[in-house]
Formats: sequence, C-alpha cells, structure tokens
Amino acid sequence: MDEAGIGPVVVCVRGPSRSGKSTVVQGLIERLGGNGLRIAWVKRTHHPLDLPEKASGRVWSAGPSAMVIAAPDRLQLTLPRVERAARNVLRQVPVDVDLVLFETHEPEAFPTVLAADAEPTSGEQVVARWSLAELETGLRAAESAVRALLPRDLELDRALRAAKEFHGGHACAGLILGTRLALYAGELLGVELPDRAKRLTAAVEIDRCAADAIVAVTGCRPGKRTLRFLDYGKLAATFWDLSTGRAVRVAARGDLRERVGVFDAGRHAAQAAAYRSWPAEELFSVRWVETPVGSLDMPGPPVRRVVCIACGEEVADGRELPSEAGPVCRPCAGA
Repeated sequence: MDEAGIGPVVVCVRGPSRSGKSTVVQGLIERLGGNGLRIAWVKRTHHPLDLPEKASGRVWSAGPSAMVIAAPDRLQLTLPRVERAARNVLRQVPVDVDLVLFETHEPEAFPTVLAADAEPTSGEQVVARWSLAELETGLRAAESAVRALLPRDLELDRALRAAKEFHGGHACAGLILGTRLALYAGELLGVELPDRAKRLTAAVEIDRCAADAIVAVTGCRPGKRTLRFLDYGKLAATFWDLSTGRAVRVAARGDLRERVGVFDAGRHAAQAAAYRSWPAEELFSVRWVETPVGSLDMPGPPVRRVVCIACGEEVADGRELPSEAGPVCRPCAGA
C-alpha cells in the first residue's frame, strides 16, 4: 500500500530454497482467491523464461518491445527487463490487482510470511510463519494474517487505485474526496460504476484533483459527451441517469477542513484519512434536481452542424449564437 493506504496489499513469502515458498503461495491463492479477490504472484528468478530452441525464445532474442502469447489456459505478456529492486518489479503489476504475493529470498519492507528455518531481520514485519512439517497450521495462520491486512472496503480501494492511476500516480485528499463523491452518486442513483452503458452523464464544477477521480470512477468522459465542466470552483458534481431521468447533485460540505481539525504540516494526511473513512453522509450534501438533458446534449453523433458566418468554422450541437447575418460561433460573438 502507498502512503495514503491505497492498495494493492503486498505480502512477502520469504524463505531459503526448498523451504516451500511456492507451495505456500499456491495454498494462499487457493484459500484467498474466492469472492472475487484478485491476486498476483510476483517472483524474481535467474532462470530464462523461454527456451532458446522454441519460437518464443528466438523471437524474444530479436528484441521486441513486448511479446504476447495466447495459450489455451492463459495469456502471457512478456516485457523488457527492469532493475530487480522490488519497487521496480511491483510497478508492473496491473492496477486492478488487490493482493500481491511476493515470493522472495531477500527481506523486503512489506508484511512477511516467513519460513520457520529463516531468521527474521531487524525491523522485518513477520505476520506468520510456516514449516513443511506443519504446512496446514502455517497456511491457516498465514491466511488469517493476510486477510487482516486487506482493506475493509474493497470496492473503495479499487476505485481509489483507478483514480490514482488516472491521476498520474498521485493520491491526495482531493482525489480521495472525488472518489467518494462519485461512488456515493452511483449508490444514490443505483448505477454500477464505472458506467459502461452510457446511462450516466456528469457535470463537474471544479478543475482540480477531484475531477480526475470522477472521470476515472464513473467512466464519464468529455469525448463521449457524458461529462461536462462547469467552472464554479466547487467540489461538486451533478449526475443524470439517462435511463430513469433522475438527477442528483452531490457537493462536499464546506466545513470539512474545520471538522478534521488539523492545520499544521500533517493536515493533508489527516484530511486523506478522514475523507476515506468518514460516512458519506458526513462528507457530502445531496440535492435531487430537475435538470433534463436536452437532445443537443445527449451522447451520440452530432444532431446539428452549422458554419459560423464570421470565421467559417463548423459549430456542432447548437453551440452557435444567432445574429442578423446568420449563425456565429461564441468566440466570434464575443461570448
């Protein structure tokens, strides 16, 4: 997890050769992999991945930027090597993974399931131990320890990861608040997020971090005509469910910073923690609105196009203004 507590959770499975690391990883995946939990296995190896006499080995030696092999049982993606430091390897894990089991000989700065015949290093966070002689007992302890590390709200953590990725890898209090706002709107309207059916249209009232979170979490985008920007400087957004006609405006309450009550150098961390954990009702005000989406604002191809008589450029979807001489675009009209 990062400094804001956003996943994925990384747990090391550490021990010497032949201690049963891969057996423990396999057992944990079998025990934890139900209920939709997405698990990745990460391992550093000195062995070649493709045999030289195989086609994949010969092609890889030619130096492609990536190699994808679709086999009957899996899809394998091979990328060029990175430095073997844990942070570099872990950056390659897909953003939608919830838990990473990191099989390693070397101690790392993550919670660790440690082989009984390995000595913990100074500061190593050992959460469980195992031995092959008592494997079942060790697996039960490891499973319990790993479950305790997982976020209580997996849906929120997944949304935060998507928002952080879209935002360029940075997670701040505003991004967390925007993520919570989007999820709350989806809950109020009964729309599953991200919206892939173009049910949802949003109007966002601020051009800051929260706006990126709303885009990432809802799937609403300007290019699909499902997101508009209103330059009001307010951390708020209105959401329309085009399938039901219902619309709701959700806005951050104006006293949030005062209620968090931290104003020194630690205020950003305190705000991020509060915005992540407080109930939505304590973070936002809600107002159901009657603002129908007109035919010129609906997703889909342009309904109407005209040419501005002043500049000769095309104007789509009724954004022109009338004049005595004919339609003009807003810049030419000085609007």
